[in-house]
Amino acid sequence: MSSTSTVQPVDFLGRLDPVLSPRGPLMVASDATPASDSAIPFAQVLAQHTHAPVSVVSAMRPATLPAFAFDAVPYPVAPTPEMLDAREAMVQAQLARLLPSVPAWPVLVRAGDPIREILAAADATDARVILTGRGKHGLLERMFTGESVMRLLQLGDTPVFAVDRQLTALPREVLIATDFSVFSIYAAQVALDWLAPDAHVRLVHVAPMLSDNGAVLGAFADEYRQQAQASFRQLVERLARPGMRFETHLLEGNAASKIVDYAAAVRADLVVTAAHGYGFVRRMVLGSVAAELVREAPCSVLCVPGGARTHAAARAATRSTHDRTHVLADATLDDALAAFTLRNAGRNCTVEVDRRDIGAQSLGHHLPLVGITYDLTARIVTVMFGASKLDGAHLSHAIPRVSAVDVVRDPQGRDLILRVQHDDGQTLLMLE
Repeated sequence: MSSTSTVQPVDFLGRLDPVLSPRGPLMVASDATPASDSAIPFAQVLAQHTHAPVSVVSAMRPATLPAFAFDAVPYPVAPTPEMLDAREAMVQAQLARLLPSVPAWPVLVRAGDPIREILAAADATDARVILTGRGKHGLLERMFTGESVMRLLQLGDTPVFAVDRQLTALPREVLIATDFSVFSIYAAQVALDWLAPDAHVRLVHVAPMLSDNGAVLGAFADEYRQQAQASFRQLVERLARPGMRFETHLLEGNAASKIVDYAAAVRADLVVTAAHGYGFVRRMVLGSVAAELVREAPCSVLCVPGGARTHAAARAATRSTHDRTHVLADATLDDALAAFTLRNAGRNCTVEVDRRDIGAQSLGHHLPLVGITYDLTARIVTVMFGASKLDGAHLSHAIPRVSAVDVVRDPQGRDLILRVQHDDGQTLLMLE
């Protein structure tokens, strides 16, 4: 790919309405042990900063007892009312111990799976954040391991703030991981509301290892770095606030280890990451890197799920353009795609694949369009990207089992989005 043209960042949110974070209470998740202590004083700090009320939720998992009638079959035993009352008293005593001069916060004790019960309580009150401690053997350690981290981040829309015992004031040294997607921008916007007014914010993007060896790899690495710097500039412009200082850093390598090492090097108070999406962020969730950050980061960690709000906003531009959507007839689809190519060859594209089994994944940004063809017999659409056909340096993406193709155009008739529907989802070619 050529790196001589001026690189412009992808404006993921330019056409979208603002995505508002929840405006309900701050919710502290406590198991009444010292492992959750650190969340409570910091919740008071946030309450004073945001003027939001605070509530506390504690969940008791049903006990499992064996039945020995014929086989040793375990069965669940729900906590009794006396057990729930005892847990509430323990949480109230914890609050009195840590915040003796603060009026008691309301405490809700629920019976059931802790993750589901905490998320249900947060959803019912539109909680703006769930705060929990980072104890080694308490609630957080149980929640942020294995499948538990997947359940908490995938089932919930509420940000989760894992508070380290050293965080006793609003964070000032902050590291925000970003892949420049709508999801990570949303996470950064949410986090800024909870930082010190004079916070030092480091925006960090972790790229794969980039190689400068050879013409092709070198051109790709140069294009990647240019795109990252252009996107950083746009992101800083979007997030800038009076009094806050922003820096940008491009790292290369393993996402979790690079973030952990960098947070330690700069003595960060807080690491912020999104927890839904594609690319870098999706690898964080599916590869349990978010869980590794919670376990290994030398500071507090804020995980912000994009959830339904962000997914809806990310699709708003497409869904609001039905009156400008043109379905391409199957019998003449190859000719229609050839005409589409003539109109748009050389334009940069963002390509996203939405599949029912894995969700949304980005195949790349700023990919120059070379051409699109259709094999009617095999029902395969092939999209080619690169500098030009003559150079021979291009990549092809084949989309099998195509069922329909349509084009979204702006009011002036300019192509915006090519959508290819297939058996397991759709592929979007978004023209920049």
